[in-house]
Amino acid sequence: MDSIGPLQLRVMKFIWKNGPSTVNQVHEALNSEKGAQQLAYTTILTVMRNLAKRGMLDQQTGRRSHVFTPLVDQPAYTSAMLSALRRDLFDNDIKKMVQFMANDKGISPAGRKRIAKAL
Repeated sequence: MDSIGPLQLRVMKFIWKNGPSTVNQVHEALNSEKGAQQLAYTTILTVMRNLAKRGMLDQQTGRRSHVFTPLVDQPAYTSAMLSALRRDLFDNDIKKMVQFMANDKGISPAGRKRIAKAL
């Protein structure tokens, strides 16, 4: 499974959380996020259609709108992305991956300590 871009991921997270959704629902939700850049309806439509082409969403025609349903669930996507990171960046070495996380300054000191203890 290929990784998706940041806007595609925002769309997927909304649909994973809320279930089958129309373009309008996703458009309104993303534009209402605090500090979010305002996006055109057509931008969201294009993103959702592209996700459907990639096999991430199913597109069903409704009365006046299209409803998009996830074909890939969030745990499956997360697992695939973590596996790719482990394989591509850490040569399938889980210990190397965890050691890298233990040194990540973006993780709290307490969190890094817990990671280091797990090694």
